[in-house]
Amino acid sequence: MNREHMMRDLTARQSTHTKPTPRVGGVGIILAVALGSAYWIGQLGSDLVVSLGAGGIVFLVGLREDITRDVSPRARLLAAFFSAALAIAFTGVLVPDLGLVPGILLYWFLPAVAITLLWSAGTCHALNLIDGLNGLSSLYSISAAVGFFMIAGYTGDADIKIVAGLLIAAVFGFFILNWPMGRIFLGDAGAYGIGHILAWLGIVLVARNSSVAGYAILLILFWPVCDTLFSICRRLGTKQATDQPDRLHFHHLALRAFQLMARRNRSRQFDNPVAAIILVPFFSLPIATGVYLWDQPLAAAFALAAYITLFVGTYVKSMKHLRSKRFRKSN
Repeated sequence: MNREHMMRDLTARQSTHTKPTPRVGGVGIILAVALGSAYWIGQLGSDLVVSLGAGGIVFLVGLREDITRDVSPRARLLAAFFSAALAIAFTGVLVPDLGLVPGILLYWFLPAVAITLLWSAGTCHALNLIDGLNGLSSLYSISAAVGFFMIAGYTGDADIKIVAGLLIAAVFGFFILNWPMGRIFLGDAGAYGIGHILAWLGIVLVARNSSVAGYAILLILFWPVCDTLFSICRRLGTKQATDQPDRLHFHHLALRAFQLMARRNRSRQFDNPVAAIILVPFFSLPIATGVYLWDQPLAAAFALAAYITLFVGTYVKSMKHLRSKRFRKSN
C-alpha cells in the first residue's frame, strides 16, 4: 500500500491512529494457517479444507482493498457471501439447526442455506468492523479460536483443533507486532480471512455434531456479530447509511470512556491499546459461556438473549452519559 493510501487511512471517519501504518498483517496470518494446514493436510477432513479454501475469494478482495483502496464495503460483503456460497456448493455443509429442535432447518433447504450464508458472511464483515483498536480483533480472534479448540476437544474433531491451534499461533504472532503501538495492521484481507475461518470452524462443528448447540457457537461469535447488527439497527433508526463507517461502535465508546475516567478530553499514546484491553472481559465472557454450554442448547439460548440485552443496555446507557460529555461533537 503506497503512502497516499496510508494517509487516507488517517482521515477516515472511524480512524483512531495518527501515523501511516501498513495494513498487511493479515496476509502473514492467512499464509501461516494455509501452510500449516498443508503440512497436516492428511489429518484434515475434506469438508473443512474445502470450506476454508473457499475463503480465498474474500481474502483476495480484502487484499485488493488494502492495496488499492477502491473496493466498496458492499463489494467486500458480496465477496464474503460468494465465498460462503462456494463452501456450501462444494461441501454441502449447512447449519442443520441451532440445537433446540434437532435438524429442523434441513427440512427446509432454502432457510438452511440462507442462515449458513448469513452466518459466514456476517462473521467476516463483523470482524472487519470491530478492527478499530490496536489488539482488539486479534485478542478476540485468539479467544474465539481457543473456544473452538476446546469444543473440538470435547467432540473429538482433531482437524478443527489443528486449524484453531494454527490460527491462535499465527494471530498471536501478529498481536506482538500490533499491540500496543500498532506497528502493523490486520487489514481487510486479514479481517475477512480470519472471519471466514472462524465462521466455518463453527459451522463445521455444528454440522458434524448433533450434540453441539448452535446457540453456544453463536456465543463464541457474539461480540463482533452483535456489535455489527446493533450498529445497523442504530443507523437505520437515525436514517444513516448502513454501509458507511462511523466512530460510534462499542470500542469507540470504550476509548472515550477511558479518556473520561482519566479526566481529560484529548487522546494520548496508550489510550487506544488500553481501551482494547478493557474490552477483553466483555468479549471473552460470552466465549467462555459458549464453551461451558457447548451441549446445552436451551441454556445457551437464554445466555445469548441475556448477553444481547446486556450489550444493548450498556451501550444505550453509556451513550447517554457520553452525550452529556459532548462525545458526539467529534463524530
